[in-house]
Amino acid sequence: MRGAAAIILANEASGHNTLWSPLAGRVTLARTIDVFQASPLIETIILVTNAEHMAEVDMWCEYERWHKLVAVVAGGIGRQDAVRVGLDRLAHVNPVCRWVMIHDGARPFVTATLLEEGLKAGTAHLVVSAAVPVKDTIKEVQKGHIRATFDRSQLWTLQTPQVFSFPLLYQAHYSPFAQEDVADDVALLRRMGQRVTLYSGSYTNIKIMTQQDILLAEALLEGQIV
Repeated sequence: MRGAAAIILANEASGHNTLWSPLAGRVTLARTIDVFQASPLIETIILVTNAEHMAEVDMWCEYERWHKLVAVVAGGIGRQDAVRVGLDRLAHVNPVCRWVMIHDGARPFVTATLLEEGLKAGTAHLVVSAAVPVKDTIKEVQKGHIRATFDRSQLWTLQTPQVFSFPLLYQAHYSPFAQEDVADDVALLRRMGQRVTLYSGSYTNIKIMTQQDILLAEALLEGQIV
């Protein structure tokens, strides 16, 4: 499993305002990159950000000296475009890469265990996503009125990392199936007929998108929530 690559999304669609917010003394995105930098399973890191932030991000990454982070690329606002740009750069810097992890930069509580379990699942199934079972009752609502109740036992919340065969995902992004926007990369692969397998994520692997999320994240770091 060694030699996997990670594409970390740090564009607007991934929660840009909170990506650069201090989180217990360290920038949220830095905490995310630290985990991939420290993992012996990750060889290459590509960071995708917005064009208007390229200069400052380049300087910041140089200061941090993450030696696995080999490229910072501009990917625009949309997730699909951002991933494709990251894949293009990965194909250039590491064309023999076998496995790639796509991860939201706004999920700093990703762990070494999630990376390891994701890569194990990926090597067995080609396309996998971290996920957790839904705890709440989910309703379909129209104009403020409940129309349907879903079976909670059949519902999962998807997270990242999502792990893919790199050749398979790269091909998917240049296939006719990629011409329409999709929610994420597993949706694109499902459109191609590929089975997607879930592996156990974590309820603490939250995506920090709001100031309320930052407060929750700080409580997690301080051990107030377990």
